[in-house]
Amino acid sequence: MRTSLKLLVLFAVAVAAALLLRDSSGYFMVVTGDERRTVSLAAGLVFIVIAFFIFYLVFRFIGVLMDAPTRWRNWNQRRHTRKDYDLLERGWVELLEGRSSPAEKDLTRLLNRSRDNGRAALASLAAAKAAHNQSRYAERDALLLTAQSKAQGNPRMLDATTTIRAEMLLEQGESKQALALLEPLAQAGGANQDHLQRLLLRGYKQLGNQDKLLQVARTLSKKGAIDTFEGQRLIEHAGAAVMKATTRDSWANTWKSFSSAEKAMPLVALAAAEKAQAAGHFDTAGQILEASLREHIDARLLNAYVQCPADQVNGRLTKAQQWLEKDENNPDLLNALGFLCLAAQLWGQAERYLTRSLKLREDPRTHTLLGALYDRLGKPAEAVKHWRFATASISMLPTVEGEKYLPAADTRMDPDGPPDRKRAEQQVEPERADEASAKTIYAKRQEADDEYFDSAPIPGIRADELNEKS
Repeated sequence: MRTSLKLLVLFAVAVAAALLLRDSSGYFMVVTGDERRTVSLAAGLVFIVIAFFIFYLVFRFIGVLMDAPTRWRNWNQRRHTRKDYDLLERGWVELLEGRSSPAEKDLTRLLNRSRDNGRAALASLAAAKAAHNQSRYAERDALLLTAQSKAQGNPRMLDATTTIRAEMLLEQGESKQALALLEPLAQAGGANQDHLQRLLLRGYKQLGNQDKLLQVARTLSKKGAIDTFEGQRLIEHAGAAVMKATTRDSWANTWKSFSSAEKAMPLVALAAAEKAQAAGHFDTAGQILEASLREHIDARLLNAYVQCPADQVNGRLTKAQQWLEKDENNPDLLNALGFLCLAAQLWGQAERYLTRSLKLREDPRTHTLLGALYDRLGKPAEAVKHWRFATASISMLPTVEGEKYLPAADTRMDPDGPPDRKRAEQQVEPERADEASAKTIYAKRQEADDEYFDSAPIPGIRADELNEKS
């Protein structure tokens, strides 16, 4: 569009000049020695314009000839740069596609021919990644050293080299070496702090350093740099490990360092409650569990909550009944209420809660508690039935209703007699008499065994209780 406007302006100027010069009576006189040349004004102007363009082209051509070496060098550099970029692009595409072997070849070729240190360092890093993917660690380390030497004088490229080396060491499982590279880089304020923090998180997780893992997980969760669920899970597990590692005297200070949301996490609350109970602070342990249970009813928290001294059973039973009003069909909560009622010797309420829990979900723990309840109530048949269900659920054995004895053995395919009948028939009469006496003894022993097994106590019921009840 701009070119068209320029042509239009020039055309207008030419037309205006032609109209002005058409009726002009002026002229140009050129004197050369004794000769004079006279031309009209229009012809003189045309001659001047043509001379100007001729001189411009001549001087432009002379300038091009003088600038030819520089232009040649620039053209050659652009050609090399274009080839470098083509190799770099092809190598990265192959690396992203998972074709590490051709990627390493192209990137190594770029490294050997490139004249730019930045592109050479970048090619070395990519080639090192390709060698790492093929588990050729010696070649990887050599390429990393080459990248480091090429990146001298470029701080960002040096940081990138250190970061990539640490990342590959983490993938190899060398967490100590990786952390030795990452921690100074993170303290100095690397260009990509979020990525460095994620790598540190990975290294601390491999090394099992729960204290630093907790700190990094908190930082990344606040920034939103990791998934919310993953961050909460890491904080919960690391916080629980930190609490378990505390001593009898220092657990309270560690517990205060957690936020309200972290204190409500089940694993953290369980670890803190265990420390409080070990220190003899049963009231504090109950408060810790109650604060977490108000946020979410968890079976692990309930199992720890019901394990309390006798003087706290009624108070915890009242709290659990309040939670039941908000969640009436929670089998874990009903099971915990049944346990507390058993501890408080409230047999009727215990039966009601446990029966409701059993209707919602089959659970061996509920069957065990019902068995203990019916044993206390003097109902051995009901107790045995629930203990049998609990045992079958845990051991994955089938439970058959009403079956008391083992079925009879199938003897239809048994042989008529021993394979040495002919030799047995040829034995002398004393031997037959000894055999008959032995059979008699064996028969008496079998009857004694049957009597022993018939009189054996049922598993889970004490023999003295059965004798008292009979």
